[in-house]
Amino acid sequence: MNTDGKKNIVTIGGGTGTFVVLSGLKHFSDVTLSAIVSVADDGGSTGRLRDAYGLLPMGDARRALVALSNGDEPLLMRSLFEYRFAKGDIAGHSFGNLLLTALADILGSGGKGIEAASRLLRVKGYVVPASEKQATLVATLENGDTVIGENRIDEHARGRSPIADLKTTEHVPINPAASSAIRDADIIVIGPGDIYTSTLANFAIDGMKKAVQESKAKLVYIVNLFTKTGQTEECGASEHVERISRYIGRKPDAIIMNESHFPEKVLTRYREAGEHPVVDDLPHDASVIRGAFADAVEIETAAHDAVPRSLIRHDSEKIAEVIKSLV
Repeated sequence: MNTDGKKNIVTIGGGTGTFVVLSGLKHFSDVTLSAIVSVADDGGSTGRLRDAYGLLPMGDARRALVALSNGDEPLLMRSLFEYRFAKGDIAGHSFGNLLLTALADILGSGGKGIEAASRLLRVKGYVVPASEKQATLVATLENGDTVIGENRIDEHARGRSPIADLKTTEHVPINPAASSAIRDADIIVIGPGDIYTSTLANFAIDGMKKAVQESKAKLVYIVNLFTKTGQTEECGASEHVERISRYIGRKPDAIIMNESHFPEKVLTRYREAGEHPVVDDLPHDASVIRGAFADAVEIETAAHDAVPRSLIRHDSEKIAEVIKSLV
């Protein structure tokens, strides 16, 4: 609990969406940030290291640490942590994942490794694994089929039966530090990010739903910019909100909806993957905050990265300003 008058903002998520939100919020001096990150990632470099060492997956933690880094060379540090090796046995691995895995192995746990990296990076805030135990996701589809593993659930599977339920293959309890951060939060931010593999993956952790349901914090949901093949095909904004609310067991108090327009070149690339801008079919009331909150510039994906990344992202400064206005 803060005793210095600062407001507590907690993000729950993963991937580039959480990175964008944290990158903007860290510039406010009157807030304390806690980023609760997924422990279910099993794809790319993260998955390989998870399988080899049996430690917490570090991909989402890495992005959050870089976003909150307060060092003298933030751009260089980001480039270093996101750098992917192109040759030899470590081809495809990011430097940040290797460093975090080494720290976790030396210190005996993923949580301690993240704490050590936080000191090295002079992080503003806290990066908290959703659990102290790694998780394996299993999605049950409406047709009764199951898909096991975050990476397989995340596949761009056109026409796949919709996801009806998401859980873990075995009991994975909430990290006490995550539960404490949620209890003390003034604002909890979820999204943007793939609904099931970035956002709701955290709520498959035992105790996460209960913690957010019981929190007195204002719950803020940032609607995704585009639909996701295999997860939210043809879903408008209201369906995104409905799925989030139904799964968490609590409706958002505020919903941030983008109204930016995107270059035709980018729209074409998304259409080729069966994805489209999320249609705004939300009601016109005070809970929905609309605006041009996305960059219209196409993002270059990192070389040698085996995991597909979004081409268009929210503007970190604009999103941060909206969230701050809700405190």
